[in-house]
This record gives sequence, C-alpha cells and structure tokens, in this order.
Amino acid sequence: MLPEYKDGVLSWGGVNLEKIAQEYGTPLFAFSADVFSRRIKLVSESAKYPHLLCFSMKSNNNYHLLNEVRLAGAGVDVVSYGEFFIAQRCGIDPKKIVFSGVGKSDYEITQVNNSGILLLNIESESEYRFVKKLFSEVGLNFGISFRVKFELSLDRLHPYLGVGKKDSKFGISEEVAFELYEDAVKSNLPVEGLHFHIGSQIKDLEIFYEVSKSALNFVEKLEKEVGVKLRYVDVGGGLGLDYENLTEPPIDRYTDAFKVLADAGYKIIFELGRFISAPAGVLITKVLRKKKREGLKNFLVVDAGMTELLRIPLYKAYHKVIPVRDGVAKEKFDIVGPICENSDYILQDVFLADVEEGEFLCVLYAGAYTSTMLMNYNGRPFPAEVVIKDGKTTLARERGKWEDLIPRPN
Repeated sequence: MLPEYKDGVLSWGGVNLEKIAQEYGTPLFAFSADVFSRRIKLVSESAKYPHLLCFSMKSNNNYHLLNEVRLAGAGVDVVSYGEFFIAQRCGIDPKKIVFSGVGKSDYEITQVNNSGILLLNIESESEYRFVKKLFSEVGLNFGISFRVKFELSLDRLHPYLGVGKKDSKFGISEEVAFELYEDAVKSNLPVEGLHFHIGSQIKDLEIFYEVSKSALNFVEKLEKEVGVKLRYVDVGGGLGLDYENLTEPPIDRYTDAFKVLADAGYKIIFELGRFISAPAGVLITKVLRKKKREGLKNFLVVDAGMTELLRIPLYKAYHKVIPVRDGVAKEKFDIVGPICENSDYILQDVFLADVEEGEFLCVLYAGAYTSTMLMNYNGRPFPAEVVIKDGKTTLARERGKWEDLIPRPN
C-alpha cells in the first residue's frame, strides 16, 4: 500500500517515483487510484448493514479519483456548488450526493435543487427558512436533514478539529433542531435524515459509540413525539489516522459503532474522506539547498511548502518524510519550504541520509487536505498531479503557469 524501495529507489504501484519527479517536475502530487479504490472497498465490506459511502470531496477532488468513487457505486459529500459541479462532471449519481456545509448560499441551494440530490444537511435556522420558502415556491428535489450537535468531550482534539462542540459554528443544538424537525413535518417538507459530524482525526473510537447512542435517543424521540420515522442517519466522518507510525485504525470497530442505528432501521451514510484518500497520495519534493549548522541546525530547503501542505502550519500536523533514494540515516535535519514565513516547515528534527541538492524527498499520507487547500502565496503556481493505476501514470492536472498568476482583463 505504501511506496517501497526497489533497487534503492522508491516505487509505488509499479511506478518509479524518481522518474516521474524528473518527468513532471516538482512539487508533484502522486495519487494511487489502486490504493484509493481498495480503501473504498474496505469501508463497504466492513459495514455489514445497509449504508451509503459518500466520499468527502473536501479531502480530495481529483477527477480521476472521483471516477473510482463512481465505479465503486459510492457517492460524495459536497460542501459547495463548486464541488457539486465537479461531481456532476465526473458522472456521480445526484441521488448519491449529500450537500453539507455551514455557509450554503441561496444560489447554491437553488442550483442543487434544480439537479436533484439525495440530502441537504441543514445547518441553521436561517438556512431552514430559505429551504422552506423554496419548497413553497417550486418544491424540493432533495430530502432534508438537520445537522445536530451532540455535546461530547473532545478535549484531546485540536480546537479547529472539534467541530461538534456546543460553541462551534457548525450545526444546530438538539433543542433547536427538534423544533425545526417538528415544523418541517407539520409543513410537509421531505424530512428524511439526521446528520452529525463531531470532529476530525478522532482516534478514540468510543466517541463514535457514544454519539450513536445520543443520535438513537434523538431519532426515537422524534418518532414518538413528532411521528416521523427517518430513513437516513448521516454519521459524518472523522476517523483518525496515525500519520507518524502509519498504522491502520480498526475500521471494523468504527463501522460497528453505528450498528445500533442500523439495527433500528436507519440506512447509514458515511462521509469518510481522510481515511480513504490520505494513504492514497504522496507529495514529491526536490531539495533546493542544504544549510548546515545554521544556529546549530541543519536545514534541507525543498521546493514544496505551506502552499502545498497548509495543514502542517494550520493544525501543527505531522507528515512522515522519506528520501526517494534509499540510504542510511546519518544526520538530523529540519525540512523546510521556500515560503517567506517561519511557519513554513514540513518536518523538524528528522534523521535522514545525507540527501544532496537536486535529490527528492517523498511526503507520505499526502492525499487528503493537501491538493484541495493549495494557495498561490509568494507567487507560486499550483503543482502538477499524476494518478497511478495498474502500473501506469496519467497526468491528471497540469502544473500551473506563470500567466495564471496574473488577473486577465475582460
């Protein structure tokens, strides 16, 4: 699943990573469609109850990988009309698309209503009022659900990742959500689901068991007091990965956490993104400069940085880095990017072989929240993306051009 050394050079899916770095240039994202599709299959085989996997497009929206989603019969979770537009172009069945996101515009909601999707996850009273108005004027071509905040202890998460907390901008409190469900049922809106997403990078799987019990209590109360039996429970995503040790989380325990809801007759919707796409991507970067004993530190300055790996300074995230050419680790380095910010580092205090300028490094688990978070800061064009499948490489996205940095007049 991970790149391996073959004759001293990293190979992945039968492809020599040094050769593609030389052919396509760096920084270069390489995604494995084979790994990606296997991980989709892993989720589906693990959940032994009625479910729909809606891959979270915010983690990776590469066209070729989304084609693997379509071929697997899965759907997608989108958080903007832009993502919906990409999904449509990829041929994803609209009835396997869930539209989430705290800031949907009236335009976006109207557009997806024209196309028809499976569910719209409502995140505020204001959003509900617009949906209700749209229903009265033209009807709805999607089912509605409400994103409910179930208060759980998430103190061990980065504050930006605990999105299910009471003070988070996401979702609606249980009390308000219950009132909105009552009004929606009385108004004959197509009420079909419940949605929750409590956070990201959750490694304590007991949290998922706990939230499932809270959700079950909520939907049972809805059925008893409001008289509505929902069809779907969208359990979000949030399954954490070990970026340092690269060990797999117990996917069977994760899916088992929601069995209590499935046994009660609800079809489970998963919005997993990172679990599927992170191990399916690497970032290849070239060493530009070597600075030794600067302030008693050794630096490798590479051509990738926070413009490609924003999640590192944003979340203080960790990514394992290995040289593309094998060697014995001898010295400790800070691997830093070329951006004019002190926060622009990839990995600090790592022992590496004495990599020379012009050689390549490989950042692992770089398939999620990397290429979708690119920016042009410091006048940097976007990197190229290649997809590896069945031992062959396809250029999936061309490298940005200098001209792309200049706004064009009308």
